[in-house]
Amino acid sequence: MKKLLFFMLFAMLTSMAMGQSDIEPIETFEKGLFKKKYYKKCGVEMNQQQLVMHFKDNPEMKAYYKPMALNFLASQLLGITAGALIAIPVAQGLDSDGDPNWNLAYIGAGCALLAIPFNKWFDKNAQKAIQYYNTGYGKDSGYIFKLNIGTNGIGVALKF
Repeated sequence: MKKLLFFMLFAMLTSMAMGQSDIEPIETFEKGLFKKKYYKKCGVEMNQQQLVMHFKDNPEMKAYYKPMALNFLASQLLGITAGALIAIPVAQGLDSDGDPNWNLAYIGAGCALLAIPFNKWFDKNAQKAIQYYNTGYGKDSGYIFKLNIGTNGIGVALKF
């Protein structure tokens, strides 16, 4: 009888311990002709803005949210400015017979080039934030087996 109770208690505790994973992982994938990055959580696709908003209200992600949000904001502002500055002379050239101010288009091209590093930095910070989020806010997952080849031969190392 004691063995049966012990087994039932052990099975119940084991099933409860396995059901404690409350964090659904975020996956990263690329889609489209220009390989734009998207993020997926619980089967729902998120773009960059939605990912930033997802981490905004999470107090554990504050250290990762701030640089990610600043890079996203800079990238978006420079991209929108570039589009407007390039579109103004093009529209002037199509609309009237006058000479459009192409210097605005050159400045817009410069803004578009400046937006590229901010977008790359956003991707780098987003990957760090997603990795931190997926590991359960940096909780130690136990140990890692590593196969090392040294002067004494092949060995297994444990990293805690």
